[in-house]
Amino acid sequence: MPGFDPEEMTVSWDDAVLNIAAEHEDEQHGQPKTYHRRFRFPKSVDDEEITARYNNGIIEVRRPVEVGATVTGTEIEVQS
Repeated sequence: MPGFDPEEMTVSWDDAVLNIAAEHEDEQHGQPKTYHRRFRFPKSVDDEEITARYNNGIIEVRRPVEVGATVTGTEIEVQS
C-alpha cells in the first residue's frame, strides 16, 4: 500500500472477513486516492489476537487460529 500513511488506513475483522481500506488526497492531482480489499477466512480465527503492522508500503495482518481448531483444505489442480 505505497503512498498511504498508517493514519489513513482502516483494518477491521467482521464475521470472518478482513477489510482493509485506505483513503487520502493525491497531492499532485488533488483527487482522492482510495483502496479497499476484502478477504474471507475460516471462522476459527482468534478475534482478540489479530494484529496489523505497516512498514515500507506493506501492510502485514496476522490472524492466529484458535487453539484446538482444525484447519482443513483441498488442493485444487490448476488447468491450462
